[in-house]
Amino acid sequence: MSMVLITGSYQALHDRPDGDTVHFLPQDPGFWCDVPGRNRVDRDEHGGASLRLDAIDALETHYKGVGPDFAHQPLGLGAHAARDELLNWLGFTNVVQDAEEKVTASTPTAVPGYILTGGADVFHRCVALVGRGSPPNVGDPPKPARSGFRLDVTVDMLHQTVNHHLLSLGLVYPTFYQGLPDNLRADLTATAQQARTAMAPGSVWQHDATTTGAKIESLDSITEDVVMLPKLFRRLVDYVRLFGPDLSCLLPFLAGGGDEFTVPEQRKPPIVGLQHVVEITNSNTVRMTRPIEDLLFTEK
Repeated sequence: MSMVLITGSYQALHDRPDGDTVHFLPQDPGFWCDVPGRNRVDRDEHGGASLRLDAIDALETHYKGVGPDFAHQPLGLGAHAARDELLNWLGFTNVVQDAEEKVTASTPTAVPGYILTGGADVFHRCVALVGRGSPPNVGDPPKPARSGFRLDVTVDMLHQTVNHHLLSLGLVYPTFYQGLPDNLRADLTATAQQARTAMAPGSVWQHDATTTGAKIESLDSITEDVVMLPKLFRRLVDYVRLFGPDLSCLLPFLAGGGDEFTVPEQRKPPIVGLQHVVEITNSNTVRMTRPIEDLLFTEK
């Protein structure tokens, strides 16, 4: 599957970037119309849009979900590290954020780059591989591709993106959707597995409890203490806010979430609901029964 290339600049000021979300302003916002798929990209008054970085999921720094206040995952155990590495890799320095995670100052205010996208998600964010500087060369003689060009993204091109960079450092989890080409998913799977084995200090894998099990005693258990896959965190924090920390009804709750995915041994029909890959023990401990790279989610 080819991806559309769009050149422009990344902007952090007045935004709330995290480890897998950043704001992007194309040189020509008209190229948003070339993004494939049924979901259009929502744009601000300047033509910019929020990007969701493809194939990765970073610890949440400001998840809204159910309830009046933002919830976050342990900020000192990877949430801020992924965000800071993303901004640093793009070229931002001296980034200042307020108590609500909004950027109030940065040097510079914008940095040039490009995205490779195959579509937008249900929240109308552009799902993209994120590159910095000049786009990949194409043609003969080679020259930088222009906005609107459709590229069959190679593994070498993937390795020039921050998506791959963050995954290689173990600062984010792999989370794959069906639009991601098979060759890129295979490379990212191997990258994630290497990072998990390395378990570098500061990586999410150093404290990850997704498959080993997390004992839930209160909301603080999942916002302050336990590192887990963000997709599971989002479902779990909503559940605890609605029903309290007793996990006896979590599996029916997950069934109502409607997450659709396939696994290597079952490509059709899709499995519906995370309850098929989540286990609750009698000690009020939750764990996923499969590594996240086994799951291939359907983008709705």
